[in-house]
Amino acid sequence: MSSVKRYLCFSLGCLLATMANAAQIGDGLPDWTAHELEGEIPALAGKVVMIDIWASWCAPCKASFPEYAALQAEWADQGFVIVAVSVDRKATDYTRFLRQNEPGFVTVRDVNQSLVATLEPPAMPTSFIYGRDGRLRAVHEGFRGKSTVEIIRAEVLPLLQENK
Repeated sequence: MSSVKRYLCFSLGCLLATMANAAQIGDGLPDWTAHELEGEIPALAGKVVMIDIWASWCAPCKASFPEYAALQAEWADQGFVIVAVSVDRKATDYTRFLRQNEPGFVTVRDVNQSLVATLEPPAMPTSFIYGRDGRLRAVHEGFRGKSTVEIIRAEVLPLLQENK
């Protein structure tokens, strides 16, 4: 088990390494109602959705926010939606981070870390990209600046053209 996954298991109080229901390519969007989320999920039917798992203590997460905000602004009118899911245990850490970083996309807090336990992100941050059909198409582990943005761009652009 990677050190990141071990840390997540310890810090989140979950057993990520042993869960059998990790998100797999082809899986549907999560059932949002099955999790205690602080914040509101917009209507996602027929949209290309990127679920970004992040935490306030994660430096790459902070670096990703301006880049992802630019993607959200560029593609919003084409049906692209980012839902950033925080795993912060303390609401104060979550709200402080958002005040300092003004994301420009939807953010929610996974109060009990149940959604993150279902998706099993392999690193912080991890992005899950779903097509208009609601099926998982790609998973991106970590954030490596412009190279990650270019990979996401190459994967999302064709999805925006599907079933318009």
